[in-house]
This record gives sequence, C-alpha cells and structure tokens, in this order.
Amino acid sequence: MEAVDITQANAVAAGTNKPTRRIVASGIGGKLMGTKRMTNVTAEEVAKDNVGEILEKDKRLREKYTKEKHISEMPWTRENWTEHINWLNTTLVLAIPLIGIFLSFFVPLRLPTFILSLVLFSASGLSITAGYHRLWAHRAYSARDPVKIVYALFGAAAIEGSIKWWGHSHRIHHRYTDTDRDPYDARKGFFYSHLGWMLTVPNPRFRVRADISDLADDWIVRAQHRHYLAIMLFMAFIFPALVAKYFFNDFWGGFVYAGIFKSFGIQQATFCVNSLAHWIGEQPFDDRRTPRDHVLTALVTFGEGYHNFHHEFPSDYRNALKWYQYDPTKILIWLTSKVVKLGYSIIRITSLG
Repeated sequence: MEAVDITQANAVAAGTNKPTRRIVASGIGGKLMGTKRMTNVTAEEVAKDNVGEILEKDKRLREKYTKEKHISEMPWTRENWTEHINWLNTTLVLAIPLIGIFLSFFVPLRLPTFILSLVLFSASGLSITAGYHRLWAHRAYSARDPVKIVYALFGAAAIEGSIKWWGHSHRIHHRYTDTDRDPYDARKGFFYSHLGWMLTVPNPRFRVRADISDLADDWIVRAQHRHYLAIMLFMAFIFPALVAKYFFNDFWGGFVYAGIFKSFGIQQATFCVNSLAHWIGEQPFDDRRTPRDHVLTALVTFGEGYHNFHHEFPSDYRNALKWYQYDPTKILIWLTSKVVKLGYSIIRITSLG
C-alpha cells in the first residue's frame, strides 16, 4: 500500500494544490464581506495572488495567535464584550427581526399577505435545501441554468450569505464534523450550533479551507456573490413588498410579513439542521459523531432531518432514504428533473417541426 502524503492530501481537500478563480463582491457588499473587487486574472496570477497569499496569511495568523490570545479565547467582560460579537451577523439575524416586530404593531397582517408569506417562505426554504445545500454544496445532482438562477435568487432572500460563502462553510462542516474546526460544532451546545457561532467572532487558530473551485467555475455563483448585497436586499424585502402592493395594495404588509418575518423563519429553520439535527433522533448509520435522524427535524427543515444518513452519504440527492420519510426537497428535485426534461423535449420537437 502506498503511503499518503498528509500535506498533499490536505492541499487537495482545501483546493490549494491548483489555481483557483477568485470571486469577490463589489461595492459596499465587498467591504461587508471582507473583499474589494471582482478580479479576472491569468492562471499564473491566480496561483500567485490567491493560493500563495492565502497560505502566507494563514501562516501569519498561526504565528500571531501562538504568541497572544485572540478575543474568542478571552472571558467576556464589561470592557470587551463588544469585541466578542459579530455585529454584521447580529444585525442580519436578530436586529432586523426586532425591527419587524416593532413594525408589526402598526401594520396589520392580512390573509392575502399571510398566504404570500407562506409561498415565499417555501420558495426560499427549498432554494436553500435543494439549491445551496444539495446542488451546490454537495453536487448531489446537476441542474439547468434557469433552475439554478431561481435557486440563487430566492436563496439570497433567506439572508444566509452567498452560495460561495454558504457552500464553503458547509463543506468545512462535513470535513471537520464535531471538531474545533467545525464552524457550528455541536459539542459546544445547542445554542452555539444554532445561533452562537454566527453571533460571535470565530477563533482564527481553527480557520481552515475547503475546495470550492467547482463553485468558482459556475457563472451563476460568481454573479450572485459579486452582487449579493443588492440581490439579497431586493429579493428579501423589496420584491415581497412590491408583489403585495401590486396584487392587494399592501406594501408594508409585504415588507414586514413576507419580507422580514419570512426571512427570519427560514433562517431559524435552516439553523435547526446545525442544532436540532445533532441533538435528537437515532443514529442508524454512524454513532461516532453527533448527526441524527428525526422526523421532527425533517418537518421544520424541508426534509433535512435525516442527518445521520446525510453525513454518511452526502452526495445522495435524497436526505430521507425510505419512501415514507418526509423529504419535500427530494420530491422537488425529482419533479423538477421530469419537468425540465419534458420542457426541453417539447422545445426540440417544436424546433424540428
């Protein structure tokens, strides 16, 4: 048996063994996401400016925090508590919903707006599970561009980051499940894996990377990441308000209920995959780690509740293996494949005729 070079294996898993296209956001969105501009360079420049720069930066961070403590390793005090908090995520996940609660005292909920909220909740939730998760993060199946564009637009409305950011974080979670390098390490408690990891500043000593070169090669992923802030604001808040205004003259109802509350609901449902799915249920495939199977988790996450199976077979487009297990995302993927095939067959026949 040949010996495995661990350094080379890690480089392959992280994608630093090859030139990788850089994808960064533009404008104020780039500043919020820690980037400045979209670059289009040669493979040689990418290898030099991207991979080399990344490795050197990681080395400097490791050296720095072997000599001094990072804020995440210090106890919370009255003097430093503001440094512990990730203020951007706190605003997106907690502050905006609080604004929605305040506005709801002045904006009544009408039945048509409530129905619109449920429709958009389902559209965005399924765009996360079928699109962000099973299509892009795991490449469990392939999809045509029109389907991918729908997932990219309505997935952005969930306010959970771009496809690139979400997919990278999730691949790290699968590679380092239940370790300090797991972004939402379930061993640190239910609240941490549900919300705490997003609201606090992470420890750079545990910073790792995953190969997302396939995501970088997808023009839809690049476009969404580059313009994520504008797409997110429009799809999450403005689009629901405009739809409600046009169809039943309820702009502010659409903004509050089909916008703010809908996005908050999707976030909490998705976060249950990181927390609830590692807390309750059975472990029929692997009991060495925390992922579990439970119908309750499936009910609140559009079918993502059979997590023990998913962690063992992440490239399977199904989350629920048995026919009677609740997994609407699986059904959506299957039905979409049939509709797309039928549509292209009709177009082909029409063009020949």
